Amino acid sequence: MRVLGLAFVVALSGAIAPGPLLALVISQVLAQGFRAALFLLVGHALIEIVFVIGLRHGLGRLLARPRVRATLGGIGAGVLGYMGVALWLEASGATLAAGPQAAMAWYGLIVAGIGVSLSNPYFTGWWATVGTGQMAALDLRTGRDYLAFFAGHELGDLAWYLLVAALLAGGRQWLTDEVYQNLLRGCAVIILALAALFLALSLRILRRPAPAPAPGPPA
Repeated sequence: MRVLGLAFVVALSGAIAPGPLLALVISQVLAQGFRAALFLLVGHALIEIVFVIGLRHGLGRLLARPRVRATLGGIGAGVLGYMGVALWLEASGATLAAGPQAAMAWYGLIVAGIGVSLSNPYFTGWWATVGTGQMAALDLRTGRDYLAFFAGHELGDLAWYLLVAALLAGGRQWLTDEVYQNLLRGCAVIILALAALFLALSLRILRRPAPAPAPGPPA
């Protein structure tokens, strides 16, 4: 539950950032309703599971080294801090305005969810720094750990994008730019708190005493 819960909260740092996926969710929900967001998120999740599997099999031994884990966790904390400050500063100018757009078929939405994710340098940068740093700081070891991380991350994405989709579909008349800006400010505070948490975790890893060397053979 610890891994799932932290992955859920940290996932918001990537999900809430204004970008092409959010823009596509807004335009397609306005064009055809709530279901559009579900298919877009399926595509987004498909590319993210590729990232998680790759990290699980390609970087496992490297991330087992305490100094590597601490370094990556520190980098991730730094990027989170930067994103939190940037999000707070940009919130005042954020807008939910979206122009009309033709509705896509369900399979087109899935492909679009993959495409806009990969085309966004923020997305790949998040996984290369914050995502990898979080996995390192949490010291994921087993397949169950990675599954919990992936599930928590996807639940974080779902919570944000489906909230936006539900508000657009059911209450567009009161979802003003001011409400959206306040949501972003609240999320910025959460991101900054998580940056401090992962920095503390990384420092704790560095303070752990090195394991004693194995005894040599008897003389």
